[in-house]
Amino acid sequence: MKTRALSISLLFILSIMVLWCICPVIARNLCDDGHISSNQQGDGTPTATPDTSSQTPAPTSPPPELYRYYTISESRQDLDLSMHILEVDLSNSQVMVRPVTSHKTLFGYKFLSEMSEEWQAEAAVNAGFSYSNGLLGGFLYMDQKLFTPASGNFPVIFVKDNKGFIEDVNTRVWVEGEDVKLEDVYFNRYSQDEGIYVFTRSYGQMNRIDKRHLNVVISGNEVQGLIIRHKSYEIPKDGFLITAIGKEYEKKLDNLIKPGIMLEVKFEVLASGKSLTGYDWGYECGSWILKDYEIVAPLKDGWVGTLQTRVPRTAVGVKEDGSLVFVVVDGRQKDLSDGLTLNELGQELLKLGVKDAVNLDGGASSEMIIDGKIVNSPSAGRERMLPSGFIIKSATD
Repeated sequence: MKTRALSISLLFILSIMVLWCICPVIARNLCDDGHISSNQQGDGTPTATPDTSSQTPAPTSPPPELYRYYTISESRQDLDLSMHILEVDLSNSQVMVRPVTSHKTLFGYKFLSEMSEEWQAEAAVNAGFSYSNGLLGGFLYMDQKLFTPASGNFPVIFVKDNKGFIEDVNTRVWVEGEDVKLEDVYFNRYSQDEGIYVFTRSYGQMNRIDKRHLNVVISGNEVQGLIIRHKSYEIPKDGFLITAIGKEYEKKLDNLIKPGIMLEVKFEVLASGKSLTGYDWGYECGSWILKDYEIVAPLKDGWVGTLQTRVPRTAVGVKEDGSLVFVVVDGRQKDLSDGLTLNELGQELLKLGVKDAVNLDGGASSEMIIDGKIVNSPSAGRERMLPSGFIIKSATD
């Protein structure tokens, strides 16, 4: 009897020990809801689970930068210098660079910071010159429209096929239609002088002429009528206006153009006598600084006067690969930066690897904005209102 009881006790203890060993294995293969976990097949055979404890995700390339911004500071016996450089690789499909105006039309001024904010730009730089009323001083083509023709006195920077380039150009504008070809016209130009003018809505709402003039009203390319006025006259929203000042030019329009005929404005941009087409935008700047790695800065020009004094300056250049380089030089600030002459600016641009470069508006207008902040030190201690600027932003916004 004792032997049987001892045998039963030993069998019970042995069963407990077997259960103790196999329960953790079972437990490990049960999910929280009691189902068999995914690393075990239906027949109970464990499946291989990759060991990810030591694996790292495959590296991904960061998106290309929209621009490269850096500064150069120098202090020597005869010069304190502070420069701000913004380089933009136009082959980067994620970046957009373009000129912008202060208003939808060609007149007026606005702070560069306002233009930058309106365009949600990542960076902005002041652009070129204008007349006192804010009308730009030369060629502007953007958004597939000609805003103003080239003056023929200063170079134009273009962007085409994701590359920048600079050219001396002339613009020919004419009006053409049914047995009519009207040449030698002033296009989107403010003046009270005698002649024939053509105005589009890019110019503004009115032609801004407050003396006797004859207007040919074209809507939808069709001549609606001819009207004499002595005050500013409205430019059609869906067409353009031809205006004659002076009896000789009034007579010419009256004899040549009749209501009901179809007319359109045409233009051609000529560089070295050849037609230039296919560009994204073009903007007329100031004097040449560099041509093919050679300093060609003049001693003076019609916009600035003398270019031989050290003042704040802004320039835009093009490298061999077509990338753009904007440079803003601080000046007129003791112990910070004296500024540069245009020739000295050319020397600095050569150090940056720039091939061709042109001058932009300088002095108190020189300004660069990065991520919404003015990074240079404007010589007036504050922003100056400007007619236009260049903005850099994401092309996907």
